[in-house]
Amino acid sequence: MQLLAHDIRSAVSDVIGGLRLMNRETLPEAALVQHERVQAASELLARLVEELLGGTPRVARGHVGNLDLHRFLTDEFRRWHGATHGSGTWVTLELAPNLPRVVRLDLLSLRRVLANLMGNALRHAEGGQIRLAADLTDGDHLRICVSDDGPGIPADLMPRIFEPATRGSRSAAGTGMGLHIAAAQVSDMGGEIKAANRETGGAQLTVRFPREVWKRPGQSIAGLPDLRGVRVLVADDSGTNRTLVNAMLTRMGAECELAVDGIEALNWLARERFDLAIVDIEMPALGGLEVLRSERLRQARGIAPPMSMVAMTAYVLGDNGEAILEAGADGILAKPLDGIESFGRAIRHYLDIRPDASDWTPDRAPALSAITLAELMQAAGPDHQDQLLARLREDLARVEIDLEQALEGDDALEVEAQTHILLSLSTAVGALPTEAATRRLNEIARARPVGAMRNAGRVCLARLAELRRALPRADLLHEGGEGRG
Repeated sequence: MQLLAHDIRSAVSDVIGGLRLMNRETLPEAALVQHERVQAASELLARLVEELLGGTPRVARGHVGNLDLHRFLTDEFRRWHGATHGSGTWVTLELAPNLPRVVRLDLLSLRRVLANLMGNALRHAEGGQIRLAADLTDGDHLRICVSDDGPGIPADLMPRIFEPATRGSRSAAGTGMGLHIAAAQVSDMGGEIKAANRETGGAQLTVRFPREVWKRPGQSIAGLPDLRGVRVLVADDSGTNRTLVNAMLTRMGAECELAVDGIEALNWLARERFDLAIVDIEMPALGGLEVLRSERLRQARGIAPPMSMVAMTAYVLGDNGEAILEAGADGILAKPLDGIESFGRAIRHYLDIRPDASDWTPDRAPALSAITLAELMQAAGPDHQDQLLARLREDLARVEIDLEQALEGDDALEVEAQTHILLSLSTAVGALPTEAATRRLNEIARARPVGAMRNAGRVCLARLAELRRALPRADLLHEGGEGRG
């Protein structure tokens, strides 16, 4: 079962990773909308897989951390806007000025609630409008409403609308389980859900959480850093340590995700973006050193955005400390951890020195991965390295000429053939921007829209030129060298 769980997690991570490698700048607007929708749905699937394979509901485990409510609701709006794109149904988002930025609610549970409420509205409001709104009501109740202008809920079904296998409209498709699941999740979170028909037509589902459920405790210790909006991954096989670190970070306003070993940590890093990772060195299955090396390698190859990574260990001195820093840690937190004040200062320091990844996308990664090319050179051996580089330059130059001619002649078949060659070359040397642009051009060439092929071709040729300019510097690579990219 453990091996199957790992394979399922890896497959889902591959789907998300593939979506993130797509060059969003070259996607048409309609495709970009669907890309955002699929990415949001795949990340939800990944979280559900983690819950299913973990065996214990997240809320029951007591892990209710901070949630950036504005970001969460905006992401949900984009997802459902994509789901309705081109269908004649449109979605609107209304966030009240008094809405708190950070709340203490479980992301997965709330996402499951909205997935069922929005999906239900979409089935019943075909060709109409769906409204997602959030505000604070009297008594500081957090209210989230999903309303539609469909046919509304039949009066005879209203009393049992949240019971299993009850459909709000007999003509709509579905199993009738969505509202039941939503109601169960809301109840587990400490809230309440109500259904009503609007006077102007359609239905409205309202979720309310009392202040004591959603309110994040205020900082009672002066000088603690404000970490609202910061996402942190905490990887530690000790439940006690995970609970302690999560509690301190949550108190300072950070959003946390928890991993019980190195494999789960790498799966989180492959699926989602974080500002900081705190990694225990002594973990089963896959240790912290391997996690650090693997993620730094992905960053150097341009596959993952740069971020701060901090190690936790009880063995800091001597060769062990040097090995941790060489593996890619920005610093080391010694176990047992100090009080929250010193812990907060350390976390603030590592966040302040983290590289800027706000504009990172795969197409802005380095034109050439120094590490991937160094591995290729090492495999070729010292007697063939010069020959390998010379042949690579020659092949890239020939592809550039042939591709330019094919694009000038609107020869889609030849463009498709040349992109196959370029994909092989760019993948071999870890040229992620060229690879992403080439994949996009190959897809368009197979579909044969000439105008789009010319535009994608210009992007692809520009990336190819960048790759060719980067190659001469590769001669200076030390065999097996590892940069941080």
